[in-house]
Amino acid sequence: MPPEEPQSEPLRIAFLLPHFRPGGAERVVLNWIKALDRSRFQPVLMLGKRDGAFLDELPDDVEPIILGGGRALLRSWHIGRQLRRHRVVLAYAATNAMNLALMQARARDAKRIVSEHTMPDAYLATAKWRWFRTRQMRRLYPRADAVAVPTSAIASALGRVIGQPMTVHVLPNPVVEAVGDVTHAPKSQHLVSAGRLVPEKGFDLLIDAVAQLRDQGVDCTLAIYGEGPQRTQLEMQIDSLGLGKHVQLCGHVADLRPVLEPAALFVLASRREGFGNVLIEAMAAGVPVLATRCGGPDSFITDGINGWLTAPNDAQGLAGKIAALLADPQMRDATIGPAFKTAAHYDVAQSTRQFERLILAMVSMRA
Repeated sequence: MPPEEPQSEPLRIAFLLPHFRPGGAERVVLNWIKALDRSRFQPVLMLGKRDGAFLDELPDDVEPIILGGGRALLRSWHIGRQLRRHRVVLAYAATNAMNLALMQARARDAKRIVSEHTMPDAYLATAKWRWFRTRQMRRLYPRADAVAVPTSAIASALGRVIGQPMTVHVLPNPVVEAVGDVTHAPKSQHLVSAGRLVPEKGFDLLIDAVAQLRDQGVDCTLAIYGEGPQRTQLEMQIDSLGLGKHVQLCGHVADLRPVLEPAALFVLASRREGFGNVLIEAMAAGVPVLATRCGGPDSFITDGINGWLTAPNDAQGLAGKIAALLADPQMRDATIGPAFKTAAHYDVAQSTRQFERLILAMVSMRA
């Protein structure tokens, strides 16, 4: 059992990421860092490089440690050195590359948690040196003190990749503060989406869907929140389709709640998604959600009950589903109550306490 007596000083817990740009895994780490009980734990953030809007949201007692060392072996050396230097008792890596680097680092006194936040088979399908990365995962992941994932679907997929017995902990993502009754005044035809502007998020498909809706006489508007390398390409697409009055790229916002208030529907058009934190944020705000069946959303959305699902990579099908939901507010809003209950499972405080219990259980097993 984890120790319950007070500690002489907080345990130093390191979180490892390549950067701190807005993303699902980064949001999980940020929320845990903010919510960890400081009487028992002192978070330490280690980044490959100092980059990302989430840096502005870090608590004052967390100063990022920049690892550098882009090559795997050099980065592992830097990780080991920093873990020893900062007396870290447990390290949590939040991306595949950082997982492998952490597992090769030399720091015997630190327990290690590797995590996957997206379906590994989908990720590996497009990864460089797939065979080598897969071999390294099979060799190194079973040696971790714990493996953590946000959904049972990812746990099953990871088990198939590794191909040998391995204990995997399902930790719900820390997404929203305590969920309560929320009222908002949606515009009847206003859509909101959010995420990093990268091909995987399918914003090009969503923009195509809005163009089809306009051509069909559905005069909706779409606001997309987020930044990323695909911004220029998406701007060109919006211009070429004559959607300047219909679609806006609004940039990154630290808090989605205010921009969700006028939304009749939140739409996630991803080609692949490990989970979909933004969907939980919309559910907690009382906004009906529509997502593609792209991996993550399927694990917590039941079509027609707490949200809506449609096929990925299908702009025409997406447009049809949006049109049907915009045309029937009663059907659309019937999902709001069940969605509140779903969002409550991803409460920041509850998730953090579960993560803390895992930390204490692991630390108690130290030799």
